[in-house]
Amino acid sequence: MEILDFGGKNAPIIILIHGFQCPYQVWDKYINYYKTRYHIIVPILPGHSQKQKEEYISVEKAATEIEKYVISNFGERVHCVFGMSMGGVLAAQLLKNHTLKIENVVFDGSPLVPVNGLVRKYMTSFYLKVTHKTQKRDCKTLKQARKMIVPENCFEPFLLVMDNMSDETIIRSIEDVTRFAIPADMVISDTKIYYFHGSAINEMIAKKTAKYLKKHFPNVVIKCFKGMGHCEVSLFHSEKMIEELKNVCEKFAIANAEYEEANTTYETIKLEYEKMEQDIAELDEKINS
Repeated sequence: MEILDFGGKNAPIIILIHGFQCPYQVWDKYINYYKTRYHIIVPILPGHSQKQKEEYISVEKAATEIEKYVISNFGERVHCVFGMSMGGVLAAQLLKNHTLKIENVVFDGSPLVPVNGLVRKYMTSFYLKVTHKTQKRDCKTLKQARKMIVPENCFEPFLLVMDNMSDETIIRSIEDVTRFAIPADMVISDTKIYYFHGSAINEMIAKKTAKYLKKHFPNVVIKCFKGMGHCEVSLFHSEKMIEELKNVCEKFAIANAEYEEANTTYETIKLEYEKMEQDIAELDEKINS
């Protein structure tokens, strides 16, 4: 797996994980906005290379590769992981593994509940057909891609991804995505979870996921973007999602700063109290002698 880095090495880490059949360039505006304050890590999902043909194996393997990269270069603490669609499945796997200490996880339309076999079969067939048509440069398919899959500035990289994508990667990816289930009893410790989704018909699985998360993780923050389709805000209205992500990161940073300030005050008072006790003890000793 190729993993890209942007920003200062000592800054808090944000991991951005793109969705199925998306080029990593969908994060360009996010990277440019956040790299002055954070260190941005952008994994390119296996099977999504623009340079060569490669195979996607599993979400578990991809998560392990990200964990090894992050820990070996930066340590285990991660400020925020943002996963778009299938990228959120990988983010959930990272959360499930408990290998990294993740402060915030943001999902956009990610399918975190399993679907039945008929839906899985339909999705596999659909993506195989769309991919083959895209590779043949079918005009209608390309027009639809420009409208619903990637913004215009990412269209050429998208074509490179599609040209290098194998049927096996499609089959394995859909298999993983449609069978994945975030455990209802998963311990999330201090991680704050945010789940964003649209209200359009292609967000049916996302809506089901939102209900599931709210039932089993009451503290999760759910936000629905009315009238928006699957990952539409992240892809086509990035300035709005950048603001949402900014609120997530800065809210935690402020809370953390307040905690650190309170903790420092407590330690100062504790030291002063201990010093006072010592002075009293010394005074008592002098009086008694």
